Amino acid sequence: MIRHAKQWAVVGGLCVAAFLIPFRFETDALFYIQLMNAAHLPAFFALTLFAHAYWPWKVAACRRRLYAAGGMAALSAAIEIIQPLTGRSESITDFLNGATGILIAMVLLAARESPRRTLYLCLLVPLAAACTAVAFLPAWKESAGMRWRSANFPMLGDFENEDELRLWIGSGDGTTVERVREHASHGEWSLRVTTNAGTVWPGVRLLNAKQDWRGRTALAFDIWNDGPAFTLAIRVDDDFRHQAREDRYNSDLAIGPGWNHIAIPVAEIGSRPKNRRLNLAAIQTTVFYVNEPKTTHAFYIDHMRLE
Repeated sequence: MIRHAKQWAVVGGLCVAAFLIPFRFETDALFYIQLMNAAHLPAFFALTLFAHAYWPWKVAACRRRLYAAGGMAALSAAIEIIQPLTGRSESITDFLNGATGILIAMVLLAARESPRRTLYLCLLVPLAAACTAVAFLPAWKESAGMRWRSANFPMLGDFENEDELRLWIGSGDGTTVERVREHASHGEWSLRVTTNAGTVWPGVRLLNAKQDWRGRTALAFDIWNDGPAFTLAIRVDDDFRHQAREDRYNSDLAIGPGWNHIAIPVAEIGSRPKNRRLNLAAIQTTVFYVNEPKTTHAFYIDHMRLE
């Protein structure tokens, strides 16, 4: 008879929910993906300890450790194989983080039964801390843009800090987005966006992540245009899902050669959608794009802020 069946059923259900059900991130998706990758380390550390404590058959202590580790390693590999079938994506990083968590748990279990367990535990703690720090480092780096966004609001982009680039995502084949020391209207840096012909909506989007624009009078920014006049579209999305064009703010900006200093009333942004009012308390993204360009366009964005 299998022991601890209820405990295994509960943990199995939690594993299915955590590792196989797809998650949808509105903004800052890369940060959350990195965070979930890193979470495999503590998750499989805990799962290995659980498997050791609640192994369903009676075995000797040494075999129990080996079975727990082997079972969790097999589970980690199976998850990465199954995930593409459930809408998630497989990742060797996930498996390696999980394996590291299993190894740390194995060393801990072995140290507990050693007469030198105090020494081993003193060595294990800094090793485990270092492995955990390495696993979570990509998520910490990715969060740099989020920290900048929170600390500098209502400034949305002045590009004096490289961390801001994590908030500006290029879209469309061949679109390049880079921080440069040219055509800065504020400070020394600007953002150069280059869009190519032949794509539908090339441009760049800013991850606002539910910013509160209420009480602000205008969305202002400066654009330098290196070439002839063209039309630049701007779009603002809130947290409303399944949006049609009529559910969000859309406008066309006439961009002439040289400097273009633009200010759009926030009240106009909130009232522009035809089907409803924009939720100014939860602005998710701001998008600049060119609609089916026939030629390449290069423009520079700087000093984007709420006034």
